[in-house]
Amino acid sequence: MLELLTISASADIIRSDIGGGYDNRCSFHGGCEYRILFDCTINNITSYPPSPSLLTGARAVLPVFRTTPKPVLYRESGFSPPEIELDRIALLATVRLRRLDPYHPLRRRAEQIASNGRQISRFARRTLALPNSEQINPLQYAPWHPREPRGNAQARIGAPMGRTKEQAAANFMAFQRTIPSSDIVIFSDGSRLADGRAGGGYIGLQAHHQFLRSSLSYGHGKEVFDAEAEAAIAYPTAQFATNLWICLDNLEVAIRLLSPSTGSSQEIFESFRTLAAAWPLRKRLPHTKSGSIQIRWVPGHAKIPENEAADLAAKEGAASIPPAPHKSSYASLKRYAKTQSLSAAQSQWEKVAPQSYQDLEITTSPKRPGELQLNRLDLGHVIAARTGHGDFADYHEHFNHDDAYLLCQCGARKAPLHFFFCHIAKRRAPRPPGPPSEVISFLLGTAKGAQKLATWLAETHFFEDICPRQPLLST
Repeated sequence: MLELLTISASADIIRSDIGGGYDNRCSFHGGCEYRILFDCTINNITSYPPSPSLLTGARAVLPVFRTTPKPVLYRESGFSPPEIELDRIALLATVRLRRLDPYHPLRRRAEQIASNGRQISRFARRTLALPNSEQINPLQYAPWHPREPRGNAQARIGAPMGRTKEQAAANFMAFQRTIPSSDIVIFSDGSRLADGRAGGGYIGLQAHHQFLRSSLSYGHGKEVFDAEAEAAIAYPTAQFATNLWICLDNLEVAIRLLSPSTGSSQEIFESFRTLAAAWPLRKRLPHTKSGSIQIRWVPGHAKIPENEAADLAAKEGAASIPPAPHKSSYASLKRYAKTQSLSAAQSQWEKVAPQSYQDLEITTSPKRPGELQLNRLDLGHVIAARTGHGDFADYHEHFNHDDAYLLCQCGARKAPLHFFFCHIAKRRAPRPPGPPSEVISFLLGTAKGAQKLATWLAETHFFEDICPRQPLLST
């Protein structure tokens, strides 16, 4: 493994800047410049399209040598290639069609395209490519429609409002004991698995006895937000209860359930409001009061048995076989747009990742790389060690840097992985324990490892007086 890392670091020097015939210059000691031309494809790696502005920005963000490959600049800066970023913006704009009012010309045009199915323009192709999803009407409630202040809604549902989870759990259990035994209490919860499938679950109690339990599967078309909203709708007809209490641990759902909604799952929330209005008109026994539906927030994962039971039912629902395809929610549609962008960036990175990054198992291209939390000096050392484009003997010899100093104070040649094997550094501070191949992959291949490497380099003063760019002046 170490041999592969060392060989690939040297090979990446030759790979250098993977540009489409770009005239790249690298300036180092004494201001000398060397003109290098590179082919747009090297070792079957497809390059990114030219984007001078983005690359200039990436080089301003990152402390790197000019010959650092373009894929590395994009990956380490968190910038997306221009074609991926433009596709993301266009997709998000298309998603927003689902939230236009019924009289908006773009919505009318999109409805015409959906009815005839003809892909006669880019707008039509993007519109037809969207999954079947709900349509939000932002004008269903006028802006001057009276709305309950958020603070009042939080007080009504027993929101945390500064309390700790333990305090909120104790207060909820005390409140639960005050609910009349004849009332029905529904604990509902939603869950989403790692693969994107969502589900809901709920249990019903009356007179401290559980008489209802159900799990619901929503497939990939719902968010946890939507799953909890739908789980809260499904409650039994009550002949004996005065009030129906809906208890759930999603604060936003709890606030929105009885309020006018112009967001995701608008139809679901409106259905719940209709059911809440119909509750006093339900068929009930003569001695039973009309009552109402009440919403109560319950702290999640706070060892409240009923909520834990609802959470288990929700997980079972998410893991079960989803129903036939149905309309996705607006929230899941936005997540779909985000996922498409991340997936495109990841696919592109897998095609263009330098061999040294593959050897270090750096397989992802995150939007916000954790390494950017390092200071610029440490970040530069990490990227140089990953790419081989830095103050290393092979690099200087390749570019004929005659005035470069090629040796460490220990007498060994400067190399991307020399910091790990330098015997002077070993005496100053112990390196992380473990097999070298695993430790090096951790230190250079992960953001957490890069933080530990930066700490170790600071303790040993490795690049200051053990392996400096130029030999230290003797006193």
